[in-house]
Amino acid sequence: EGGAHTSTATIMLMGDTCTRGCRFCAVNTSQTPAPLDPLEPKNTADAVADWGVGYVVLTSVDRDDLEDGGAGHFAETVRGLKARNADILVECLTPDFRGDLGAVRLLASSGLDVFAHNIETVERLQRRGRDPRGE
Repeated sequence: EGGAHTSTATIMLMGDTCTRGCRFCAVNTSQTPAPLDPLEPKNTADAVADWGVGYVVLTSVDRDDLEDGGAGHFAETVRGLKARNADILVECLTPDFRGDLGAVRLLASSGLDVFAHNIETVERLQRRGRDPRGE
């Protein structure tokens, strides 16, 4: 488990379009991105099981258009991964969920192994580089 020879995969969930417009980021931006694929959690779990990796990192764009910021979609994906392989290690590298602690709790109780979040820039550069909706 998690040893030196564990294969790792990184997967971006919830599409390629972010609802924020941070100046340092080069992903697509829209206030109305495509709806979530309801089969993505299952399809992700099936693909990862086929790959035989021992560690998976789930990440995503910000999805401020979703009530929970996508936390439920992350959680469903984690549960699907663990159902297919109870020994897999799952890290979630998440958006900030607009500071919604209910969304954080939802994901934290999903069975994940590592809960991570990027701090994109130092505080003194926040206003210049980051979308003001990021808290």
